[in-house]
Amino acid sequence: MHLKRLRASKNYHMPKKTAKFAVLPNSGPHAKDECIPVGVLLRDILMFAKTIAEAKTILNDSQFLVDGKIIKGYKHPVGFMDVVALPKINKYYRILLKTGKLMPVEIESKEASFKLGKIISKNVLHGGKIQFGLHDGRTFAMDVKKATYKVGDTVQITVPGQEVKSHQSLDVGNLVMITGGKNIGTIGKIKMIEIVESPEPNMVLVDVDGTEIRTLKKYIFVIGTKESLIKLE
Repeated sequence: MHLKRLRASKNYHMPKKTAKFAVLPNSGPHAKDECIPVGVLLRDILMFAKTIAEAKTILNDSQFLVDGKIIKGYKHPVGFMDVVALPKINKYYRILLKTGKLMPVEIESKEASFKLGKIISKNVLHGGKIQFGLHDGRTFAMDVKKATYKVGDTVQITVPGQEVKSHQSLDVGNLVMITGGKNIGTIGKIKMIEIVESPEPNMVLVDVDGTEIRTLKKYIFVIGTKESLIKLE
């Protein structure tokens, strides 16, 4: 029921020894060590509140949105690629990975209407449709004849409407962000995909400004072709 600061995720961006407890995130689309509770985001990172009580006041005013939906719980988890909006003060952010940690990157209001989602599952439904599952728990279905997407690909969807606007495949030459391992947050281009016919995981070779990085395929998140589909800085 409680989380001590010493065991809190590095994504919290808070000192470990100034207090005993941290905010324990609720269960949601992101793992507990891969998210930031809304209260921590408002108080310790964006610094729009000095205390959790002030953060609750902001939330109760219905002026805090995640992916286009009003959020009132201070324990709600916010994770990679989520879009955070405070329209009352005209502030909009996308949650990205910087130096190995989740960080809010300020964006324009028009960019807050969409997000990127990585396809992590694909299932056949009755009625000639295929259901795709994204990294943030979302799902969408398409007709079998049109459903050419593969696991590992990225789709650009509107929020909160969830309409698929574009698609980027996991192919050589595409721009990607590494979302796990020691190179987390690194951006580069796919140089080679190693498909292993064994229990060993598939690997991807990423070119980062002339330096080659080999990482697990599951850590690869496609963000564009020649340039990123989203603002990264």
